[in-house]
Amino acid sequence: MVQIKSRPQAFAGAFLMSIGLAACGSDGSTAPTGGQTFASVQATLNADCSTCHASTSGQIFRIDLDSAQLTNSGFINPSDPTQSLLLLKPTNVMPHGGGVVASFTASDRAAIAEWIAAQPASTGAFLNATKLPAGASPPVVDGFFDPAWNLATSTTYMIGGGWADATSVRVTALYDSTYLYMRVSWADDGNSDRRQPWVKQANGSWLVLPAKTPLPTVGNSWAQYMGGHFNEEDPTRFAYEDKLAIMWNTYGTSTVAGFETGGCAVTCHDPTNSEGPGTTYNYTDQSQAAKKFTNAPGEIADMWHWKLVRNNQHYRMDDQAVRYWVRGVTGAADGGRGSDAGAAGYASNPATNGAPTYRGPTANVPPYYFLAAEQVALTPTELSGFPVGKEIANMITSGPTGVRAQVEAFGRYNSGGWVMEIRRKLVTGDVDDVQFDDLTRTYTFGVAVFDNAQIEHSYMSLPAKLVFRP
Repeated sequence: MVQIKSRPQAFAGAFLMSIGLAACGSDGSTAPTGGQTFASVQATLNADCSTCHASTSGQIFRIDLDSAQLTNSGFINPSDPTQSLLLLKPTNVMPHGGGVVASFTASDRAAIAEWIAAQPASTGAFLNATKLPAGASPPVVDGFFDPAWNLATSTTYMIGGGWADATSVRVTALYDSTYLYMRVSWADDGNSDRRQPWVKQANGSWLVLPAKTPLPTVGNSWAQYMGGHFNEEDPTRFAYEDKLAIMWNTYGTSTVAGFETGGCAVTCHDPTNSEGPGTTYNYTDQSQAAKKFTNAPGEIADMWHWKLVRNNQHYRMDDQAVRYWVRGVTGAADGGRGSDAGAAGYASNPATNGAPTYRGPTANVPPYYFLAAEQVALTPTELSGFPVGKEIANMITSGPTGVRAQVEAFGRYNSGGWVMEIRRKLVTGDVDDVQFDDLTRTYTFGVAVFDNAQIEHSYMSLPAKLVFRP
């Protein structure tokens, strides 16, 4: 029996459609008076934002965050309170899923800004990359803990909005003269590797399992699809893989305007929300679904996209990018998301007479992939001898090539969560990549977790900041 877990409704943005905070309610102004204590601030937020940011909402920002959590969340900026996302989101100055919140009045904003100004400076958004000392062994990209990671301090970032078990990701960074190294860990109650296998049916035919069953109703959002009770590991509903994505702003002529303050939310566009952040599905006309794309020609966001079944055995992430795109038929499936030069290194197991064409060295699963160099043609006799319900892997992999293969990575699942180690050259020279060529610069990024999900990811709505320390 599948265990059904209580899962709050989530109003998320996408990565391929990530958003900022969802809309607050319209309960009227409740500006705190006198002293601006946290209790008065929380009362204002509760009145103005509880409709969508209650403790059970699944959002990154929730009205039940205590003072310490809020101070270190990145939502407030004590050195410049007017630039706090807690104030900019409800006014839609920064991308906000619900647009302007009318109940969040000028007096509300002034009172909360006064409280923010009195808070200690926060380094919650910053990830300090520590330089490896001379003679120190760098981390090995294998998912095991290396002594070198003890030299660095981790930063924990809140995530939410999708259907992942994780509510945060923990990130650590090191560097040397050639490479940036990152270690990312997050909670997950299952290792999801059953990516859309071929399955033999009772009448002897074969079917590729869809990623989700049933498909969402055309035009519905993720939240409407998920409902109030949700188990992302339910094998009767989902057949996909775990993934992770890291998106970086690029600099110089390809800088994505707004990314430094709004994060990857600035690349999310939903036509049902006036091209603001949103999560609308549309299976009949993909040009009308929410998409990722930058806002002006020449803007490029670098995206490192790890896919468990397709990438992990090759110790790579898929080096991709988000570029400018004009909504329409061309490229409607992916919007502005594309890949760097090189081969993907994976393909579906094709059909021959309605049945899978190949298997691996054996027909056993898992794994739900096999290497292209080891594929074996299935014979009619072999296919007819399989029992009803037999699964055949549907991914044939060889690993990415060219500049698409520049990001080394390996994820290891253990004890209820993932640990991923990443290595990439500081400078690649590729126009689609962030270049870590100025170690005095702050580099802005965001992380998204896909828990057995195609696009319904949990995400950081706040921009994280990588700083290189001597």
